[in-house]
Amino acid sequence: MRNNLLKISFWAMPVVGLFLAASPAQAQDEVGEFIRAGKEDANKLVRAYAEPASKAFGHGLNGGWFNSGKAMKLGRFDVRVFATAAFSPEEDRTFDLSKLGLTMVRDANGNKFDPSKPVITPTIFGEDQEGPEISLYAKSNGIDQRIGSINAPQGSGYKFLPVPMAQVSLGLIQDTEIAVRYSPKVKYDDFEGQLLGFGVKHGIKQYIPVISMIPGFDITVFGGYTNLKSSYSGIDVPLSEEDRPYATAQQREAGYYAGQALTLNTKAWTASLVASKTFSVLTGYAGVRYSNVETDLNVEGKYPVLAYRTTVPFNKYVEDITDPVLLNMKDSQWGLTGGLRLKLLVFSLYGEYTLAKYPTATAGIGIGFN
Repeated sequence: MRNNLLKISFWAMPVVGLFLAASPAQAQDEVGEFIRAGKEDANKLVRAYAEPASKAFGHGLNGGWFNSGKAMKLGRFDVRVFATAAFSPEEDRTFDLSKLGLTMVRDANGNKFDPSKPVITPTIFGEDQEGPEISLYAKSNGIDQRIGSINAPQGSGYKFLPVPMAQVSLGLIQDTEIAVRYSPKVKYDDFEGQLLGFGVKHGIKQYIPVISMIPGFDITVFGGYTNLKSSYSGIDVPLSEEDRPYATAQQREAGYYAGQALTLNTKAWTASLVASKTFSVLTGYAGVRYSNVETDLNVEGKYPVLAYRTTVPFNKYVEDITDPVLLNMKDSQWGLTGGLRLKLLVFSLYGEYTLAKYPTATAGIGIGFN
């Protein structure tokens, strides 16, 4: 049985530009089953499962900003459409349940996880097969009571995350170039998103006398920032029929559990030192890149959970769990970037690769006077 709460964490992330979803997602009652174990364990599990995707997505947003080490001259411009694929490292395709410090989630036999006995399960970049069975517990009269079991979520079967993008660049004075990435708020089915990014490139060849005399050779510094805000409102975890007898009259009302959603806010910034050499219509460029990403992943709204009262008569009741998952995930890395650009009149084709822990490959096409 899949845990769609975790799957949504992946499928909402590749939404950029026109905010087209990679795949529709529909949460089912497994969401409610999963959060029965409490917010603390749910947050640990979602982080371990989804964090590799947040890293890959953020580092992907930091790619494709430039295709040479030269800033465009005043008034020159181009428009680019490209895609960056961020690849997950082998060690981030699985995680060990026994190392998460879970308290109310246990193995299939109801035993607490032993850190000396690994229990390996896929992250979102893992194999397309379900993880091991896990048991969910809740407190009742001071005793841990088993309330159900599910399988840890399966991986997607993909080892990379594609990030499509569009960008406009414009040359200014003093060997300076600016770039803008922007998409107004766009809604597609239950997905909604908005993207905004700015970048600045500045030539430093002019400050180095020896290098300034080398024809066709350029060197620049670059800095860029991208912010993607997105949400998925297709989550629907209603009060189940078997739990209705334990719910209040208000909880049974239609629409009481409306407003369930998943939100993602990704902030990515990067800085690079890049040099290039032009030979006729072909430009080769290489440099060093720093990439920093931060993602807030939140599962918001009220969710019905069958629980036990902690006082006499210790009977069952439906508890409303509000905002069960609130995560802040960060990552940074250094990388070496190299690429080629082929320029034919007003058209250009380019591709690049960044060697890093989360390597990225970019390919794109541009049109303009640059």
